[in-house]
Amino acid sequence: MKKGLQLRGVIPAIILPLNPDYSIDEQGFRRHIRRVSQVKGVTGIVCNAHASEVTLLSREERKRVLKIVCEEVNGKIPVIAGAYGESTQSVIECAQDARKEGADAILIMPPFSFYWGATQYPDVIFEYFSAIDRAVNLPFVIFQYAHWTNCNYDSQTLIKLAKIKNFTGIKNAINDPRRYEEEYRCLKAVRPEVSFLNANDVQLLSYFCIGSDGVLVGYASLAPELIVGLYGAVKNDNLKEARKINDRMYPLTKAIYSHPRLYWHTRIKEALTMMGEIKCAASRPFLPPISSDERKNIRKALIDSGL
Repeated sequence: MKKGLQLRGVIPAIILPLNPDYSIDEQGFRRHIRRVSQVKGVTGIVCNAHASEVTLLSREERKRVLKIVCEEVNGKIPVIAGAYGESTQSVIECAQDARKEGADAILIMPPFSFYWGATQYPDVIFEYFSAIDRAVNLPFVIFQYAHWTNCNYDSQTLIKLAKIKNFTGIKNAINDPRRYEEEYRCLKAVRPEVSFLNANDVQLLSYFCIGSDGVLVGYASLAPELIVGLYGAVKNDNLKEARKINDRMYPLTKAIYSHPRLYWHTRIKEALTMMGEIKCAASRPFLPPISSDERKNIRKALIDSGL
């Protein structure tokens, strides 16, 4: 599947169910993977990303998570594995693990030091991705963080990165419509085959209308059918249907993606627990459980959205 890989459509970043003792609930995880991956219109799956709490997993746990995903998907759709570390070498090791376990591509997440203003050092950014590419030789997706993080790359840097042969896609969560459109147009002008994937969970409809080849979000692990419907309606120029689906999603979007941001993926777990898909909503410390009032809000939102 790696040869000529193109990422299009709805690609959920799946969550990782845990047991009350914070160990991985493998049975619940397999059930979650099957439910999400079998939705018609889901065209890929991402593991070991923020939605599955990658920063709180050991190297061996990340390898186990990916192995389970590859077993359950069994080659039917591409599997993208998050590659995270605080040094170039640690990301390379993570990516090499992903290749060995059968990932079709990697999602490269920037190190914490990039938060200090990555855009100020375009040569450093280019060498970071180039070094990973040389060492791993696997299709990769760049994670473009929200503009307020300072951990993102301006259009000229993205155009330079487009020279790297294995640059296959960008997960764009820039959360700035002006920059999103500029980056979409710039990349498409130089590398039209690179997949431009919307990652703005809170405003999916708005950014779909600007332009995208698909969507890569944790939200799709909770409501893949709705997001498939929303994306399909926009692609078919059916704005009336898109608005209808967006209206249905709005209460849930508001409940899951309210502040503080720290709880986003814990809230998705709470919702999946209420839906009977997983048994426990636990996230590893430092991520705390949500309040009873928030649980009530999530339950109401699930009812209002028809889930």
